[in-house]
Amino acid sequence: MKVMFVDDRIVEIVNQWRLSGCESNCELLPLLPFDSVELTGEMVDTFRPSVIVIGYGSGKPDVTGSDVIQFLRKRGYKGFVVANSGGGAEQFSRDGVEVDGVVNRNPHDLKMVMENLSLKGM
Repeated sequence: MKVMFVDDRIVEIVNQWRLSGCESNCELLPLLPFDSVELTGEMVDTFRPSVIVIGYGSGKPDVTGSDVIQFLRKRGYKGFVVANSGGGAEQFSRDGVEVDGVVNRNPHDLKMVMENLSLKGM
């Protein structure tokens, strides 16, 4: 599985990924701090992730993880979406965005969610 993180906290993501042990089954795509919805769309087009792990806060005013996911789905993204947010799926749900898993920045949860998604055919 190819995994892309969309977040503004790169150091946390690197630590979460390293501690999760997911590298044996998954490919971590290049990490860039969140810049814009459009740049994220370009990265998704280029790297074609099967899973996007996304935080709710983006570090940008008036842009949430829900905005990014809605933009990507309108462009045709069909892969899995995993919430990597302290607020879990609730924040996304309030915005009408459905996610396929929640890891809450926890390496153990990340490994479990990735294993479950791989069983679904990714």
